[in-house]
Amino acid sequence: MTTVYDVPADTLIKRVAEKLKEMPEFTPPEWAKFVKTGVHKERAPEQDDWWWIRVASIFRKVYIDGPVGIERLRTAYGGRKNRGVKPEKFKKGSGSIIRKALQQLENAGFVTKTKEGRIVTPKGRSFLDKIATEIKNEIPELAKY
Repeated sequence: MTTVYDVPADTLIKRVAEKLKEMPEFTPPEWAKFVKTGVHKERAPEQDDWWWIRVASIFRKVYIDGPVGIERLRTAYGGRKNRGVKPEKFKKGSGSIIRKALQQLENAGFVTKTKEGRIVTPKGRSFLDKIATEIKNEIPELAKY
């Protein structure tokens, strides 16, 4: 049985983002065209499909690290803030983007909220594992794993 751990993360995230685009539950909010992904960024994302890529990435993070909350995910998506002459400091990522992504994943039935944090449901686990199996069958170098 192939799982998320057995395939490269970038390939999995791209493939999951393509599948999420086809689902009606996953639509970017109105403000997604103009927003930065955190205070440490200087500009908004340049990719047109960045919303689905971020949702797929959060989905994978919840699968691997779950149960996980919004604050831990904000830390994972944070980065160094350029403060000019002063030394750089770590700043957390946008909480609103993560919150909306998790709400969309919950509405689709892929993630559920528990007392400890968000976890992946069996439906979400099978969704990701099926995509991981497809990727493993397509890439011959992964056959030995």
